[in-house]
Formats: sequence, structure tokens, C-alpha cells
Amino acid sequence: MSRLLFVLDIGFDRGGPSVHLLQDIIRTGLTQGHTIDVILKDTGGPLTVMPEDFIRHHNFNYYVIKEDNEKKYGFVGRYINEVKYAKKCSKVFINNLRYDSVFLQSNTVAFFYIRLLEKLGCRIVFNVQDIFPYNLKYSGQLPLSFISFPIFRKLQNIAYQKADSIITISEDMKQTLIDDGVKAEKIYVVYNWSYDNSPISLETIDLNNFFDLKLDHSKFNIVYAGNIGRMQNVELIAETAINMKYNQNVHFYIIGDGTNKHHIEEKVNGLPNVTMLPMQPSKYAESIYAQADLNIIPLMPGGIKTALPSKTATVLRVNKPVVFCVDASSKFIYSLKDVKKVLFADVCKSNSLMEVIIKMSETKSQIAKCSLDIEPFFTRFSSKNSIKYIEILTRNNNE
Repeated sequence: MSRLLFVLDIGFDRGGPSVHLLQDIIRTGLTQGHTIDVILKDTGGPLTVMPEDFIRHHNFNYYVIKEDNEKKYGFVGRYINEVKYAKKCSKVFINNLRYDSVFLQSNTVAFFYIRLLEKLGCRIVFNVQDIFPYNLKYSGQLPLSFISFPIFRKLQNIAYQKADSIITISEDMKQTLIDDGVKAEKIYVVYNWSYDNSPISLETIDLNNFFDLKLDHSKFNIVYAGNIGRMQNVELIAETAINMKYNQNVHFYIIGDGTNKHHIEEKVNGLPNVTMLPMQPSKYAESIYAQADLNIIPLMPGGIKTALPSKTATVLRVNKPVVFCVDASSKFIYSLKDVKKVLFADVCKSNSLMEVIIKMSETKSQIAKCSLDIEPFFTRFSSKNSIKYIEILTRNNNE
């Protein structure tokens, strides 16, 4: 059995899209008999810092570092705080027992983490959930990008080169890393998974987890639910709604919060075919997706090369059509091109999403009779992917 260290730059006390993934991986490792230490943040959130079953496990230890909720800081402030947090983590793991492997969670200061982790003399597995600084460059959020991008890119690339293995979450992201000079043979693609493997239908959702959108079922109802930031490209949905404002058969629901929400509200203000709602608790996510006639997952041009939205696996479990707005050259398109009810719109063509919506709304009755091909979900986005993480972490440890 192996001794594993998980170095996380989040806290479990506030939830979030990565929490269930990380907890599933840790739980799988403990079930297999490995000894696991975890370093994470306590940000003063409303949830428990650590699941009770972890705390009770005899092979588990955790170390909490008290940190502020960093949403109040700008980019520079967050970056400096992350460097400081990496140094705080090092004070914990350098004075601790020897490890066989370290799991390093996706972060923007990986260069500093790996320099510190190298002192442990063990394997380092870097989990890349989004590719910094490309993600901020494509979304226009990187300050002074013409100066800062080459610097941050170089620092992250050093981390990629020094990591023994890299796990990322799509073939497009793997290709981005390869194009950046990372050896293909040390990159593993493991798709993120949902909270459950079973298909989602409105009939099986507990009433306590149901949020009623109060839909007009005579219309074709389109739903975007999630973060409203620059990378998510909700502006594409707003522009499409503006272009379709005289189409009385289609209605858009935009649900969420984020840095770009005020801008989106201004664009759709007064439109009769748009309803905007605040972000809802995650327990309502499945019911919201299941009520839609069409779910939309949009990214900025180039965004699919750096990230894959965390909601993807959950939306694919819903027996409703979903349209991904991504680059036409994406490998992700080809990975799901034969899945019923999965559609694609070229994010670089302004009318591509509108064309998909018009076609879908005109065939709504036929769409409703079509079952979702759930098999690709089980093979690519299954919660059994947590086992793959442990296999990669423990590879060669006992040889």
C-alpha cells in the first residue's frame, strides 16, 4: 500500500464543482487501503471542513490552514496569496512522513508548489483542471496579457516538465499541453464525473431538490445554468436571444451569478423572451437541467482548449438535448458526435447557435420521443474514474 499526500488549494467548507471529485478520489484511496494525508483550506464557510467518515478512518490525517475567502481580491492579490499559501503547505509536508506520491490540485502557482514538493523526493502527480494562463488569456481576464502571459506560461510549463505525471480532463486540454512541449506519454485524460452515474429524469428527483422554473410548455425552453463569467461566454446566449426576440416560440432562461452578470443583464433588459434568475443551490441543478427542452454549455473561442465545464457530466445524464458551443476543430466534438441529443454550435460563427435552436424548436415533438444514449456517459464520465486517479498515483510505488 502507498502513502499519499493531497495538496489542495480549496476548502471543503464552501462546496464547489471540484469538492465531490476530490472526496471521491480520497474515499477510493482509503477503501483500497492506502494511507492518505490531506492539506486544505478552512475559509470559514458554512459546510464541514472534512467529511466525518474521513476523520474516523485510521489511515487518514488532515491539516487545515486558515485562509480568507479570496473572492474579494483581484487577480494580483489572489496570486500573491496563493504563493503564500503554498509556502504554508510546505511547512506541513516537509516536516511530515515520507510519501510515495503527491497529488497536486490544479492551481495558478504550480511552479512554486513543485519547487517545494521536490524536496520530498517522491512522485508528483499534477491534476490540471484548467490550463493557466491560457484560460485567462482567451477570456480576456489576464492583466497586461502581452507582458504577463509569456511569464506565467513559462512558470507553469516548468511545473509541467517537473511533474512526473499529469492528469487532465479532456483530449483538447491534453493537446494544448503537448503543443506547449509537454511529453504526451506522461499526460493522462480522465474525464470529470457527476454526483451519480444514473440517468436523471424529473420523475425520480426528490421534491426537496426540485426548483420549479414555471415554464410555459407551449414554448421551446432553453436553459443556461451556472457561472456567468467571461470564460463561460453567456454573452453568446444573450446575443442569440436578441436576434430571436421576435420568435414567440422560444424562451431563454439564464440562471447564475458571476463577474459578467451585470453586463448580461444590461444586454437582455426588456427582452420578452429572456428570464434571468440568481444562482441556485447545487441541490437544484439536476431538476433545472431536466426541465429544459435544450441545455446550453457555451465557451469562449479557444476555451475548449483550456477547460471543460464541470457541469458537463451532470448535463449529459439528463434525458434532454444539450448543445455545446465550442470551436469546430475540438476533439471533444468527435468524442461525442454519435451521442443522441448532443449537438454542437461553432462558437466562432455568430449564427451557429441560433440555427441549432431553430432546428431543434421545429422538431420538439420528435426530440421528446428520442432517448438519450447514456452509454458514452458511463464509459467516459463515470464515477469509477476516481479509481483511475488512484491507479496513476500509485503506479510504480510498490515495484
